[in-house]
Amino acid sequence: MGKKYSHIMAPLKIGNVILKSRFLSANALPHFLQGPELYPSDAVVDYLINIAKNGAAIITIGDWTNLKQREGFGDGCHFPMWDTRDPALENALTLMVDQLHFFGSKVSIATHLPAPEGYGVYDGEPAGGMPMLSPAEMEEMMEEMAEMMGGDGAPMPFGPPPGSSEPIKAMGLPQMQEYCDTLVKKLKYYVNCGYDMCSIHASYGATLLSKFLSPKYNKRTDEFGGSMENRAKFPIMVARAVKKAFGQDFLVEMQVSGEEEGGITVEDIVEFAKLAEGSIDILQLRAGDGDLAHPTGFNSKPHDPLTLRFAEAIKKSGAKIVTAPIGGFQDLDDIESYIAEGRTDMIGVGRAFICDSRYGEKIAQGRGDDVVPCVRCNRCHGLGMQGPWKSVCTVNPEVGIQHRLHALVQPGTGGKKVAVIGGGPAGMRAALYLKERGHSVTLFEKTGKLGGQLIHADYSSFKWPLRDYKDYLIAQLEKCRVEVRLNTAATPEMIQEEGFDAVIAAMGAVPKLPPVPGLTDDSGKAVEGVYDPIEVYGREQELGKKVVVIGGGEIGMETAMYLAENGHEVTILSRQRKFAADADRVHYYSMFADAWSKMDNLTPVKRATTTAVAPGQVTYTDKNGESHTITCDSIVACGGMAPAQEEALAFADAADTFLIIGDNETTGNVMTATRSAFAAAMRI
Repeated sequence: MGKKYSHIMAPLKIGNVILKSRFLSANALPHFLQGPELYPSDAVVDYLINIAKNGAAIITIGDWTNLKQREGFGDGCHFPMWDTRDPALENALTLMVDQLHFFGSKVSIATHLPAPEGYGVYDGEPAGGMPMLSPAEMEEMMEEMAEMMGGDGAPMPFGPPPGSSEPIKAMGLPQMQEYCDTLVKKLKYYVNCGYDMCSIHASYGATLLSKFLSPKYNKRTDEFGGSMENRAKFPIMVARAVKKAFGQDFLVEMQVSGEEEGGITVEDIVEFAKLAEGSIDILQLRAGDGDLAHPTGFNSKPHDPLTLRFAEAIKKSGAKIVTAPIGGFQDLDDIESYIAEGRTDMIGVGRAFICDSRYGEKIAQGRGDDVVPCVRCNRCHGLGMQGPWKSVCTVNPEVGIQHRLHALVQPGTGGKKVAVIGGGPAGMRAALYLKERGHSVTLFEKTGKLGGQLIHADYSSFKWPLRDYKDYLIAQLEKCRVEVRLNTAATPEMIQEEGFDAVIAAMGAVPKLPPVPGLTDDSGKAVEGVYDPIEVYGREQELGKKVVVIGGGEIGMETAMYLAENGHEVTILSRQRKFAADADRVHYYSMFADAWSKMDNLTPVKRATTTAVAPGQVTYTDKNGESHTITCDSIVACGGMAPAQEEALAFADAADTFLIIGDNETTGNVMTATRSAFAAAMRI
């Protein structure tokens, strides 16, 4: 392994168990990678094998055995479900584990159990077990549930499930022992299949053990409540039961929140670490809730991982337990320094392995600058509450098709002269893939900057992950010595004269204005004071104090937030019942909601249909059909994008091979641009 990252790749000994590196691959399988099979699919196995190849010392795999979850529709119904009732599954699991062991990785089963029926943490605990939600969060959840079920947004009944009217009783020692016995029985199945350890979920206030640990959810007044010493007794009892059943060398990891709002504190988790010595081998340290644990541009900063301070506090305390913080760790230079400085023992990663299929190769070669940065979009969690239910990654087009690449991609022969027209994300990525395959590549960009629509990320504070990705692509073009011609509007004649063998059109799309009376003049041009969302960035000072944004999709909301953070008083109008409904599912969307709700100068208006625009005025009708008029200084109108198809088709005869990619063919996003660039480059 490369000396540059010697601390990352240094072995770690826990008892008699030797881990090959300091990387722990968390339970972070891209959602929906598994098909309808009730055994590990080729897609899942190949993905896990690649993680093992890439240096993960521990590979955590979920305990996907609840077949009842397949009944219905939605996120959880599309998770992998393995039928442990089928004896043949044991062979499939054993073969999978053997292949991961081939690369020296340890395999961990991630699991947790609910309380025995009728029991909970304390007497009278609310049924259902969900952490308490704010009114705004409850409204958003109800709307998403209605959308998922095909409803019209009407209030949905919400309460304990039928048959759960009996009060919840506090678990006593008999129920705690029953819990331990049931968990050991479950784990025994996986131990027999070759699993090396377990990872027990005790974070977010979302599982039984996490509620025992947290003063926010644990209202007991006996020996299992009150102080951290008492609250920790049952989780530690569980860990000891596992150790007793399978031996000291069967590692036990516990996934805990390092801090919660109104709950666990850093001081608590340090005390828990000391109490858990000898019972729990690894503490996987997460944020206080699922959203924070999956960082976005809204809730995280570059080179400043939220959970590292939890590990650092434990290490400074002298607790004899291995720490593994998780959440946004990817930068290899940062990770190397965290471990070298003794701030943590291991690092838990998920998206790092998803974003770059050659992560380990780049570690070995000391090529941290070449790691594809995660844009923190959480598309690996899904694309929407109603699907489509498929696994994707915005920056890694191999995700979801990795197991079929041998059939899709033929080895590159190189030697062709290829022109790429357009320097946006699709064009830049296509140029890099073509160069990697040995072709001579020239990229034409008509403006003086590379980046296309990603240039907006230079201006918006919460878009820094996309800015980093754009800058990465630009740096890679220079490093790979792709010929880039800025301020050059390519023509078919130019391409023909220079004798290119192939041309890839990546000329993008142009913004459209919505069909609202008053937005345009007789020639179709925007009237004075009306802007499209693309031209706003970097020119926000030209807009007046009061701004109305028409269109509440993802682009509209991001633009409104950008203007609000730059001091404008913004009202955003959406015909939909939910803002940013097209945003990436679950975590990314929820952080949108959290971010804009904190902006006092941003007023969102749902179910508002804009009917007319006049100088300094926008008129809309609300959900009841009543008309309202807003006075403003400037208007930003979001009407979608129109692909520059005709401009691209002009190059159809300029070379023997002609391909259109990205928004130039069909408007989409960075993910669709990347996937189309990859597919096109692999065909040349």
